[in-house]
Amino acid sequence: MFNIDTVLLQTFIEISETRNFGKAAENLCVSSSTVSARIRQLEALLGLSVFIRRHHEISLTPAGERMERHARFILDAWERAYEDTALSERHNRRLVIAGVASVWDLFLQEWLNNLYRSMPKLGLRAEESTPLRVVEKIEQGMIDIGFMYEQPSIQGIAVQEVATIPMILVSDQPDITAEKAVSEGYIRVEWGATFGALHEAHFPQRPLAPVRVNSGRIALNLMLSCGGAAYLAESIVQPLISEGRLHRVTDAPVIEMRAYAAYSLHGEHRNLITELLARF
Repeated sequence: MFNIDTVLLQTFIEISETRNFGKAAENLCVSSSTVSARIRQLEALLGLSVFIRRHHEISLTPAGERMERHARFILDAWERAYEDTALSERHNRRLVIAGVASVWDLFLQEWLNNLYRSMPKLGLRAEESTPLRVVEKIEQGMIDIGFMYEQPSIQGIAVQEVATIPMILVSDQPDITAEKAVSEGYIRVEWGATFGALHEAHFPQRPLAPVRVNSGRIALNLMLSCGGAAYLAESIVQPLISEGRLHRVTDAPVIEMRAYAAYSLHGEHRNLITELLARF
């Protein structure tokens, strides 16, 4: 057994993300020689190479790819342990919340704002993540509660529906038909598997969308700048419809999304989470 300094892992992760020793050194505010020395030390401890170096090209070895996942887990665990210890002096409890990007735009930010105002003794950590990472972090106990559109099937995890979100088809053009809206300049938003199945059932013959995004925010900004049509949350686009900047495609079906909260049945904050979810 041996101990690995978290600084070595942080350096390893920085290089794995930037694929550049010089850029990693700049981001970490150390010299390139220091970064190289840290990686040599890490490789010596592991007895394996974690990077393949070819001229100016850096890539992970198979061992490095395996190490990356564990390094992130270790650093997340250390950060959480540090915060739990430090915050315990100032806060009664601490809650770590993660959600996929669009739930923050649609409803989660307001919920967090209310928690922050009404519970000053509650330490909060919030983050935006991908659906896969939210589920992984719940499984690993790295977060207390995760918000997503698909129900995870994980033993020992409670799942609760917290919101129903009507998605409507909107366009920059008035009086456009649904058939034309999804055929010309359509921006396909990947809202998840459930939405995708309903979408395909409503529009089985539509042509392939020229643009696909995984963020309603990106689709909205793209549509406002360049035109087109997209399925977006009614609550987000209604003000723009009222202003005449966007137009509802009236013959298009409403596709309802459901958002879920997931948390451990055995977590230390289970009762608190149940109480807070009742605020939705």
